[in-house]
Amino acid sequence: MNEYFALPTNIKQIGSIGEGMRVYMEDYVSTYLSQYAQAGGYDERLALLVGRYILIDGQPILFISGAIQGKYTEEKDGLLYFTDRTKAYADAMIAEFFEGSELVGWLQTQPGYGIFLNQQYAAYHFKEFPKINQVMFVMDPLENVNAFYTYNDERSSLVESRGYFIYYEKNTNMHEYMLANKATETEYVPQPAAYVEMPKIERVAEDDVPAYISTDTPEDMIRKRQEQRSAKRSMKENKRTLNLLVSMSAVLFVVCFVLGAGLVQSQNRIETVEGQLIQLSAAYRNLYMQVANPVFAPISPNATSPDTEAEPADNEEAEGREIDGIPVGAPINQQPATAPAPAPAPAPAAPSPTARTVPETYTIQPGDSLSAISLYFYGFDRVADILVLNNLADADMIIAGSTILLP
Repeated sequence: MNEYFALPTNIKQIGSIGEGMRVYMEDYVSTYLSQYAQAGGYDERLALLVGRYILIDGQPILFISGAIQGKYTEEKDGLLYFTDRTKAYADAMIAEFFEGSELVGWLQTQPGYGIFLNQQYAAYHFKEFPKINQVMFVMDPLENVNAFYTYNDERSSLVESRGYFIYYEKNTNMHEYMLANKATETEYVPQPAAYVEMPKIERVAEDDVPAYISTDTPEDMIRKRQEQRSAKRSMKENKRTLNLLVSMSAVLFVVCFVLGAGLVQSQNRIETVEGQLIQLSAAYRNLYMQVANPVFAPISPNATSPDTEAEPADNEEAEGREIDGIPVGAPINQQPATAPAPAPAPAPAAPSPTARTVPETYTIQPGDSLSAISLYFYGFDRVADILVLNNLADADMIIAGSTILLP
């Protein structure tokens, strides 16, 4: 149809080429679709294919030069479908990256199911992609197999293409789209291949045309997909719950550790404060005993009795002194001193502190000290004698409730 168009020369053939429409897919597109499918793990994914359709010497040829992620799809009855939002996104991507191209088909991934053609997806293709040049690309990223399905000449069914071509060229548009839309992974981490329940598929040949026949009905395939998705959702929820419990346990352990360390330190502080309070209480008790009982006050040998009168100053030396030749003596009008009153009779002596009865032994009371005990019974310090008599090395080494000997 276009005599000036030349087919790409740098190509790679996949499978065998038979009659019908030939499919050429650019290498960037093939690489991106493989990454996109593998990133989905066991989750199915959809994508849209863009390119152009031409006739060369009566031979229909389809060029796939771009791929668009199937964003905003929805799940219904175990199958994925494009939404209006998906189509709007695809139109925006075509206008931005693939101007001049059109929708030429779509990708459906089915991890673990090979390239089995699901009849419900086939019916969906008839409804949404009715043009003769629009294809369905089925891919199994786990088995690393793929196949194109195209309309037969009567457009009555989809048949598997025997092969296609990968061509290489400087595809700037697809490169820019790949940079802007990376094939992100799903939250689900793929399990070993044994986890997937594989359908029973047998390969047969009819008239040298490969076909795949499954012993499972479409209803069985859909049911298995639904069960697998339900199991994967349960695994995701269980994993989230487990991660949450582990995180909460770690936080709780840290909190308990901090509280325990704080309680240990608080207990040490409480014991220290209690010891200080006991010592302070004993000190105040001893001070109170000394203030309340005069016998605890030390008696100074030079102390003057309050009843002792001060002796009059001796003025005899003052008489006869001169200051600048002027005699200094008693005042002129001073009356003669009266005779001193006779000294009062001495008062009876106060009882000596040693007059207190000293027992042979004494039981230590809480708050007692050897100094206070010595002052109480003797009126002066006899701590050294008490230590020697009781074979004690330290005056502070006394215990409430124990009995000591008194000298």
